[in-house]
Amino acid sequence: MSDANAVDAEQNDSELIYHLEDKPPLGQSLIAAVQHILAMVISVMAPPAIIATAMGVPADAVAYLISISLMFAGIGIIIQVHRVGGFLGSGMLSIQAVSFAFPSAMIAVAISLMKQQGLDWQAALNVLFGVSFVGGLLVMLGGRMVPLLRTIITPTVSGITVLMIGASLIKVGAIDMAGGFGAMGDGSFGDPINLALGGLVIFSIVAFSANKRPMIRMCALVLGILAGFIVAAMMGRVDWSILSQDHTLFMLPVPFKFGFFAWDWNAFFVLSFLFLVVVIEAIGDLTATSAVSEQPVEGELYESRLSGGIMCDGLISSLAAIFGGFPMATFSQNNGVIQLSGVASRKIGYFCGGLFILFALFPVVVVLFQLLPKPVLGGALVVLFGMIACSGVKILLQEGVDRRESIIIAVSVGMGIMTMVVPDAFAKLPQMAQMFFHSSIVTAGVTAMIVNQILPRRKHTMPKSQVEFLHGRPAKS
Repeated sequence: MSDANAVDAEQNDSELIYHLEDKPPLGQSLIAAVQHILAMVISVMAPPAIIATAMGVPADAVAYLISISLMFAGIGIIIQVHRVGGFLGSGMLSIQAVSFAFPSAMIAVAISLMKQQGLDWQAALNVLFGVSFVGGLLVMLGGRMVPLLRTIITPTVSGITVLMIGASLIKVGAIDMAGGFGAMGDGSFGDPINLALGGLVIFSIVAFSANKRPMIRMCALVLGILAGFIVAAMMGRVDWSILSQDHTLFMLPVPFKFGFFAWDWNAFFVLSFLFLVVVIEAIGDLTATSAVSEQPVEGELYESRLSGGIMCDGLISSLAAIFGGFPMATFSQNNGVIQLSGVASRKIGYFCGGLFILFALFPVVVVLFQLLPKPVLGGALVVLFGMIACSGVKILLQEGVDRRESIIIAVSVGMGIMTMVVPDAFAKLPQMAQMFFHSSIVTAGVTAMIVNQILPRRKHTMPKSQVEFLHGRPAKS
């Protein structure tokens, strides 16, 4: 068999409709981009809104912070997929947004600065932005040290991290599916109607994904959300009044919008560990993206993609801080969309990035996404986050799960889940220790790194049965 025929045969066995370098038609590209945006647009807006609201930031400033998040998410995505200079960016369909690792810690730091030092919200924000700027530079340095980091953050560690990212995010989808945080206040949380709407979306996504027509399968997420939205509208569960509210029509980014950077060493020490989390998450997310895009997850090209992706995270974090943005990181959600739709073309990233920049400049466009009822969005997110966890399992299978790996997984995932379900167990520990146990992703990832270094290493060849399970087809000889 010739090399060309071998490549064709391999692609025929592939579950992807469009591979990394394919160029889907305009219409399909836009549909795929919308699916990625639907999967994460609320997540892009949530972290800055959560931080700013907790600090008592005025509504107009909150709107600006959200726009900056959208703006630099878009710029970061374009750099990631384009791979500037052949070294900056992953060269894959990597989606960026404000990292969920930071909101709770930043809120704690900001409130402390405001109470103990008497800073107003603008001065406190400038401390956060100053630390974010330096932290971004540290992340870029981490991107240049990938070969060293790979001896610590192995595929097993990455797989566990991706698994816990998915598992921890499922709670976000579940809360929305039950009605969202607002429903907790009015007593409608867990209403059977909410669960039925979310269940309808899940069932619809499964049904559309089972369709043999590639176009239907590629649109499964959008079609599932659309089905849930139509039913919700017929039931009077869509808040159309959002469209009649006053909204800012146009917004431009302004350097040092709230004043020049400020610095606080205590804030830096508290937040610095979270920039390591950004690197850990990036390695896990980029590894998952490589896996679902049917790209190598070891070797020179893989490490180059990791390095470029992490450096892009750091660069965008530092640039965003100048304009009033919080630290950026690659997001996991898009990996579920890639696997669900079968579209891994990095060209889709240009549409995603361009649309996010458009939303930032014309923030009124984002209002359309706010029409989605929480249960409808939650049902879709439960599926997507479950797919992320599945990607983590696939990464673990690539390494092989023998006795050594089983111990690493058991201890790490056990600690992560303990942190997730019983967070109060660590409430009496010192503040720095509580930081470690605040995030199940951090707890599981760091535990995996430690246990991986303690246990004796072994040479391993992946069993043929695991290869077949991983790829869903007989292993090639």
